[in-house]
Amino acid sequence: MIFPVIPVVPSSERVRDLVVVGVLMLASVGGVTTSFREPELCALLMAGVLAAALWFWHEPRDWLTAVAGAVFGPLLEWVAARYQLWTYPFPSVGGMPAWVFTLWPAFPLVLVRLTHAILPPDPARKDPVSPLGLGLVVLALEIPALATLGNSRPSAALAITGAMLVVALVWLRSPQAFLMVGLSGVFGALCESLPIRAGAWHYPNAAFLGMPCWLPTGYSLFGFALVQVGSGLSAVWSRRRDRNRASAA
Repeated sequence: MIFPVIPVVPSSERVRDLVVVGVLMLASVGGVTTSFREPELCALLMAGVLAAALWFWHEPRDWLTAVAGAVFGPLLEWVAARYQLWTYPFPSVGGMPAWVFTLWPAFPLVLVRLTHAILPPDPARKDPVSPLGLGLVVLALEIPALATLGNSRPSAALAITGAMLVVALVWLRSPQAFLMVGLSGVFGALCESLPIRAGAWHYPNAAFLGMPCWLPTGYSLFGFALVQVGSGLSAVWSRRRDRNRASAA
């Protein structure tokens, strides 16, 4: 389920969202590329990107999606630092630069808004599985798989993340999910290319353009899982709000 309660978005608003997404992506890539040597300054710049995203999109589901990114993005970074999946030349907090804490909350928020600007969801669609449960299961499987196989057996990490994507997409059979994983994989890798070339971080087992072979599928799966968690949290919040309103009435 990807925010099934969203009504069909007017075309003018969808165009605006596409423009905002493009500006935020350019600001993120440019900010990290030019300021990664000063991680606290970069963190402030990424906080500005996040604040701008939440200024444009500030419904409860947007905040909860940002929360999912704020929790699980740094968790992945901590695991990556411990297992040296990638390394930062200018870390500041536990082997990580401070800006990962302010950039990761924006990632799933921008991803879901980009997806729905291109292909609005069907409000009547019912998904066969809880999005919160699905997202948490995917994260619980993907993060350890990357930690144990990302460096030692990158092809196996590619196969596992790819297989998990196929299973999730076949299970959901959602056009938005197919689009989302494609956008997450393509734009995730593209947005990393310039900072990598500048030296913002390094992958020890790079296969192409300084990136490991599993990065596109890993990005696709991780972004998809974050949005699922945000969607699930939004559904829980909506049900609780409705119960409170019913009790008050």
